Amino acid sequence: MPHRVPASTESLDQRERARAAALPDPQRRLQYIAAHVALRQILGAYVGTSPAALRFASEPHGRPVLEHAKAPHFSLSHSGRGAMIALCAEARIGVDLEQRRPRPKARRLVERLFAPEEQAALLPLSGAAFARAFQRLWVMKEAYIKADGRGLACPLGSFALDPFLPAVLRDTPGFPSGARLSYKEVCNEFDSAMVVCSTQAVEIEHRILDMRVDLERAA
Repeated sequence: MPHRVPASTESLDQRERARAAALPDPQRRLQYIAAHVALRQILGAYVGTSPAALRFASEPHGRPVLEHAKAPHFSLSHSGRGAMIALCAEARIGVDLEQRRPRPKARRLVERLFAPEEQAALLPLSGAAFARAFQRLWVMKEAYIKADGRGLACPLGSFALDPFLPAVLRDTPGFPSGARLSYKEVCNEFDSAMVVCSTQAVEIEHRILDMRVDLERAA
């Protein structure tokens, strides 16, 4: 259920506060703070520790992990007024949330960076059909590389996803065992996707965290 998120930085660590302070746009700074405070609240409740006491480490390519004996896998994405947070006890996950906006360079991105299978599906489309298919595919590919954990070291053309169905056509070499993919349109304003690295059937549930906060109080 949507709820307000406190904008206080008290539960954030020094690195998170420095990163927030470095954001020049006040709205983006507030969104970053709200999303990371919410992440700490959710993880703290999961492992039974106060949000401020949580400690994080990084994998070789920068993917954050929680340092705790009961730590779940988690992933965070925020865009515009929304945030997406996912936890999974058993398997690596990746999520992406994108607020819709014009993408005048989308066709060029597909031609330069996407897999041949994806190009064949998208490039014949035009107008609104191309824009919607690109938005779906983009958010799913972002979730995929976050689950992979290598970030931009995982080339977008090294794997192929179906832009019309939440399905993997071809995995990238070295991807962690299997990929369960989910896509959801949210409020006619956001595209969201989740990838769970599992060879077993999984139940994927989407919810959106409301990012509305009191701007004057947070200033």
